[in-house]
This record gives sequence, C-alpha cells and structure tokens, in this order.
Amino acid sequence: MDEQRVWEHRWKPRTMRAGWGPAASPVLHGDRLYVVNDNEDDSFVAALDAPTGREIWRMARDEKSNWSTPFVWQNGVRTELVAPGTGKTRSYSLDGRLLWQLAGGSAITIATPYTAHGLLYVSSGFVLDRTRPIWAIRPGADGDLTLPDGADSSAAIAWCRRDAAPYNPTTLVYGDELYVLADRGLMACYDARTGEQHYRKERLPEGRAFTASPWAYNGLVFCANEYGETFVVRAGPKFELVHTNMLGEEDMVMASPAITGGRVFLRTDRRLYCLENAP
Repeated sequence: MDEQRVWEHRWKPRTMRAGWGPAASPVLHGDRLYVVNDNEDDSFVAALDAPTGREIWRMARDEKSNWSTPFVWQNGVRTELVAPGTGKTRSYSLDGRLLWQLAGGSAITIATPYTAHGLLYVSSGFVLDRTRPIWAIRPGADGDLTLPDGADSSAAIAWCRRDAAPYNPTTLVYGDELYVLADRGLMACYDARTGEQHYRKERLPEGRAFTASPWAYNGLVFCANEYGETFVVRAGPKFELVHTNMLGEEDMVMASPAITGGRVFLRTDRRLYCLENAP
C-alpha cells in the first residue's frame, strides 16, 4: 500500500496526572475534528478542519487531567459537543460557545457520554470516591445544571444516581434498561428513562478486573474482564448469568469492542479477534 501523510497537527506535550498520558479520542463530525486535551498545564477543546488539519477554534477549559472522549449530541433542539470533566461536564456549540455546565462528578472521569431514549447519559465514577454520579440529561438545557444537595432531578435532568457510576467502563442502555458494570465485576440495572433500580451489586463469578465497556446483542449483555473471560447476562430487569466464554490463553482485554456488520472485533494485548454467529 502506497501511503502518504495528508496532514498532521502537533501540540506541545502536557503534564498528565500520575504520568498516565492522555486517552480521549478525537471525534469526527461532518468536516470537523473535535479534540479535548485535559491536562495539568493548560486544558483546552479545539476544532480542526478535517481535510486540512487547520485549527478553526480553540477554547480554554478550567480542568485538570481527564480521560473521557467527547460526544457530539445531535438532539431535537441542536447539535452540541459534550465534554465530561472532573471539575464540570460542559457542553459547547459547534463553534465553541459554552452552552451548559454541570458540577458534582468524581475525582477522575473516564467514561464516554452517549444518547438513548432522547436523553444524554453521563457518568463519573472514580472507584475511591463516595460520589459517583450517573446523570440522564434532557436536550435544550442552558446555563448551570448542577443539582442542589439532595435533589435527584430537575427541569434539565431527568434523573441522577449519585453513587452508581462505574470507573473505567461506560454504562450501557439496551432496550429499556441501563446497565452498569463496575470494575470488580458487580452489575447493576436501572430503568433507563426514570433511573428506578431493578437490581444492584450482582456479582459476576470471581469478580476480577473489568476495564472494557459492556455491549449487547440479541437479548444478551456481554462483559469481558481483563483476563479474557466474557460473561453473558440475559438482558432485562432480573439478573441471570447464562454463559461464560474464554478467549485464548493469556489474553488481556482492556479495550472496548467495536461492532459492525454483525461482527464483534475484540482486541487483546496479543491478538485481534473477529466474532460472528455460526452459520
């Protein structure tokens, strides 16, 4: 393959908390590439012209190190760029104007926002914090959305669970339920529209470490731990473990899978797997 570099855009290295390095992926929307760089020195969000790499705008962020990939939320009111943070989750117009902000997260934010049922789901769940919120946010909000102490909803926020978010994995909405996979193998399930709890602290066998986000297909929820075991849970308001699969020996799974064309692509530290239903 004859490859040629089209463009590159360099920023000077920044200091990250504990030397972990950045992890937020750039997000492509239309002809723009959005980048969030939260660090210990001078955090910012920027928009680049995708064909050329030219910087269109850049806005400073009052944040320290974060690892959450931003999300372009196309809703019935507008299209906006949502960037979670340890200080505040913020939403920007596509020209960089601040639309709303929301405080009250944990000390480290990793999970990626997403949308379902007309709501935006944001979580912040550092494992050592007592405050680990999941928010379900309605479209069209402006200004400061921070909930007062003791409140679990508002005109802008459909519901909030203040102690429910996982650390590394992103939560999953499948059907009418929202699933939470905690780092040590505890699962919880809530009504995605109301936040009502269906079950909580159901343990997958042996616990162990979970970094990859769960995924769902054909009425089942799949949870892969770092040791290459995938636990299959029946979707719905009652917890039922139906199967356990094992990948190759010594495979470490930390990356969330990619799903396309009826296939699941699962990357380990040693191999790349492509999985599909048997014919």
